[in-house]
Amino acid sequence: MKTFGLDTNVVLRLILDDHPAQHSAALRFGAGLGKDYNAFLSLIALLELDWALRSQYGFQRKDVAAIIGKLLRTRGLFVENHTVVLKALRLIAAQNVDFADALIACRSQEEGCDAIKTFDQKAAKRIPGMELLA
Repeated sequence: MKTFGLDTNVVLRLILDDHPAQHSAALRFGAGLGKDYNAFLSLIALLELDWALRSQYGFQRKDVAAIIGKLLRTRGLFVENHTVVLKALRLIAAQNVDFADALIACRSQEEGCDAIKTFDQKAAKRIPGMELLA
């Protein structure tokens, strides 16, 4: 079975109906996932999706987290570092932090980092393992 990588704009068109022709094409593509082909979604695309939905379309953090959670459960869609993304979503729910910060922390911890240095005071207070660089 073929596997196709997905650009963020395809995922956005699946979620949004702001470009009817692209939305329809994305829905048709989505209908074949797991049956006719699979798709791969990178961490970079997820970060870009989070940024676009929140900054360009006004979505709230919890709504984007719910969308990403649904992507993790989509038949035929393989998300890079699925387990790390799931841990990041749990961290968002528990600590009300940004997806990017949660993903950075979870990915760094997966690599065995002792701590994650940051200048972000909010992240340092809320994310276990993140500490301010003084």
